[in-house]
Amino acid sequence: MLRLIALLGLLATVVSGSQVTFADLNVPWDAPPHLDSTDNSLFSAVNSLLQRWPNTLYKNGASSMLCGNICFYTFPTTGHTIIPATMPIGTLLYHGHTVEGVPSVLEWVALDFEHAYLFCRQGPCYVVSFITTRDLRLAYFDGSSAIKWGNGTLDTQDMLTWGEPLSGRCTDEIQRIKNLCAWGKTFGLDGFVRMSYNFEVMVCDFSAGLKVVSVQNHLPKSVPELESEDDDLKYQPQSNPRPSAQTEEKPCPPMSRSSAIGPQPDPPGGWKGSLPEGYTFDFQPLVTGSWRNRSPGETRMHVDYSGLVTFYDTALASLIVSRRGVPRGHHRLLGISANDSARVHAELAEVFGRQTRGSGVDWGSVTRLIVERYAGRLETLRYTLEPVATFNLNATQQAALVRFQFLTMLVPYMTTDSVPTNASWTSSIVERCSTPSTSLIPASLLTPQERRIQGSVQGTLHEICRRLTVMWVDAFDIEAASEERAVVALENWRVHVKELMDWLGWSVWVDCNPACNPDAMCYLPSWPSFREGDIQDDMTPRCISSVSRAGQPTIWV
Repeated sequence: MLRLIALLGLLATVVSGSQVTFADLNVPWDAPPHLDSTDNSLFSAVNSLLQRWPNTLYKNGASSMLCGNICFYTFPTTGHTIIPATMPIGTLLYHGHTVEGVPSVLEWVALDFEHAYLFCRQGPCYVVSFITTRDLRLAYFDGSSAIKWGNGTLDTQDMLTWGEPLSGRCTDEIQRIKNLCAWGKTFGLDGFVRMSYNFEVMVCDFSAGLKVVSVQNHLPKSVPELESEDDDLKYQPQSNPRPSAQTEEKPCPPMSRSSAIGPQPDPPGGWKGSLPEGYTFDFQPLVTGSWRNRSPGETRMHVDYSGLVTFYDTALASLIVSRRGVPRGHHRLLGISANDSARVHAELAEVFGRQTRGSGVDWGSVTRLIVERYAGRLETLRYTLEPVATFNLNATQQAALVRFQFLTMLVPYMTTDSVPTNASWTSSIVERCSTPSTSLIPASLLTPQERRIQGSVQGTLHEICRRLTVMWVDAFDIEAASEERAVVALENWRVHVKELMDWLGWSVWVDCNPACNPDAMCYLPSWPSFREGDIQDDMTPRCISSVSRAGQPTIWV
């Protein structure tokens, strides 16, 4: 009956347009998250903003799946977050091209020289450097939002540029930036931030807030000859500025490498030795991008959490329906209704037109502290539950070690009445454990977007604390249990820990193991710079050389 009441409560909340949290449902402490809860996805999105690794691994910007030592993901899906961002005064930006000149309007810039140098594919190489003369107002699309793929990485941008998410990938990027800048002009936006293997800024007007520092003619890059015509990757650009939503979901063929290959460039007078080799140097943006893999991520811009707009808002009922039964890696915005689309557009207009800021709570720090508190300990718990980790111990001894892990994580929330003689001993542990300090902030200080984040924090904490407490009840007297009971308990705990870590899906658990040598980097397949032999669906971390990749051609789009 309680569960039925909870479900009815959820339905009423969705219809009324409010964000659903576990606490809103008034369900028993040991009830699992509702099937349609997005607390874990929104929590992950907040914790991953401006970090390259999670937004490469989970290209939809929030969804995630723990997969142990080998990861297989459908490559890739769509970002779910649009958030205001600011780039401070005094930030350097770079624009690379084979033609001398300073861009005026509607162009892309990089935050690192190596990224701009990438666009000098052969021939002269002119890199213009700029410095911001004031804070730039930007909008940031999370996930791998610069990946031009057919699985939805551009969905959030499509919502702004064409009013609906589109299946086709071969959209006109010039038309896209024109539409985005036209929308942003209403709110005084200077540009938009996206990410693939590195972060980029789509600049709407180079005469506003930017000053040219230098225009330099850099060394040209040599390009190895192709071994055979079979290596040529054909590319046919599509000029249709507004593709149909029914376009077949497949990637555009990559740009022809041969189309960029002409006579080898002449070195400058007095130069000795080889010129920078194109395929090798084109790998360097991955290296510089990896510097922003983990927290604090890209520090040359700052997001405003009080304006975070998410398509994981459970008030968007049409997307709840479209996500049911669909693996999180396949979540798209294609199922959004006209009413829900209008709702998001209205929220974006309110957020970017807002003259005041929210509470000032650093929600990124709030989520990061939770990950820091539990990520390593949950991984230790999973390891302790493995037979290989407790060699020469019987089941009762191993269970006692696991009990210690539970106690370590829950003792901050236990009092002297946290024993079975107290009828509420379990629910009080969960309540203390899953109530973050941010719950004490007056609701009047929070924006609607912050209240969603607050709910996702509490919902995520609730599931962590619920699982730990369920296991603690079984472990409370395990030290005196029989061998048979300990065997059963250990197996149950393995299931609980796996399900919890799968549900959380934190990217901190996915890394190269063993760690890479100093001359290598931990790598995930990253469009448009796939390594030769990469399986684009296989997101297993691997060590690759960060010194040279000659003979490993870059696939360009």
